[in-house]
Amino acid sequence: MLWGSCPARIDDKFRLKIPAKFRRELPETEDNSYFVTSDDGKCAQIYPVSVWEQIAQKLQAPPRMDPAKLKLLKFTSYYGMLAQMDPQGRILIPQSLREDARISGDVIVMAKNDHLEVWNDEVIRQIMKEDPLTNLDRERLAEQGI
Repeated sequence: MLWGSCPARIDDKFRLKIPAKFRRELPETEDNSYFVTSDDGKCAQIYPVSVWEQIAQKLQAPPRMDPAKLKLLKFTSYYGMLAQMDPQGRILIPQSLREDARISGDVIVMAKNDHLEVWNDEVIRQIMKEDPLTNLDRERLAEQGI
């Protein structure tokens, strides 16, 4: 299970060095393969292939032509790339995603339980200021036992 956040850097060859605390917790993959994508173009999402395969299977289940599924597939296919983590823990971030999400140089890597998100620090701070956790959100979470 992945938790928390950590500053990181995308190098001149457009590779993100995954922070050591997350590398230790990432599920092992057969050949260090990860699916790098985004569902909105605002951040990069790094999924272990096994986790992404579970999502892909759900997207294949009926109804396959559901507009929400098709939209998600459009985003994740456009930004998506299978990438291998090198022995130093670096992974390539696709160019279109780096540009649209404005992620280069110093970034913030956030854990999302089973995958990682890579954000431009200014962008995520602005999003959290504009859309804070409200009392209504807290009530909904309480209804779910959280």
